[in-house]
Amino acid sequence: MNEACEFDTNKKVIHSFQRSIEITSAILLLTGQITIIGVFVRPGRFSLSLGGPLFGGHRLEGKDHSQEGNLFIDILDIIIAILLINDVIHVTGTFVSSGDFSINVSGPIFGYPEVLPALPIEDYNFFNKIVTQHYIVPPELLTNIKGNE
Repeated sequence: MNEACEFDTNKKVIHSFQRSIEITSAILLLTGQITIIGVFVRPGRFSLSLGGPLFGGHRLEGKDHSQEGNLFIDILDIIIAILLINDVIHVTGTFVSSGDFSINVSGPIFGYPEVLPALPIEDYNFFNKIVTQHYIVPPELLTNIKGNE
C-alpha cells in the first residue's frame, strides 16, 4: 500500500515537471523567444516544432519580412501558447542537432495520443517482461543493468 502511494506521489512530481515545461514553453512563445519553426506530419497525426534564437536557431519570419507573414506567425504562436496553457497540447519531445534544438508539441486534437507521466520503474519492468518473453537473457546481464540491487 505504501509503495502505491509513493508511485502516485512520483507521478504527481513528474506531471508537475511536465506542466512546468509546458507553461515555460508558452511563456517563451508569448514573449517571442521561440516560435513555430516547422510541422512534423506522420500517418494520422502531426506535431509542431518550436525553436528560435534562444535555442540556437533562427526565428521564423514572413516571406521578405512581410508584416502580414510575421503577424500570421505571431497569431499561430499565441494559439499554440493558449493550447499549452489550457493543457490541450503537450510537449512531446525534443530534437537536438549540431547547432540548435527544438521542442515538439502535439496532443489529441492533432491525432497524437495523450501524454501521461510514467515512472521509470514501470518502464523498466515492462521492458524486462518483453525482453525475457522473446529472448534468452543471461541473468548476470540483468544484474549488471539493475546495478546489483
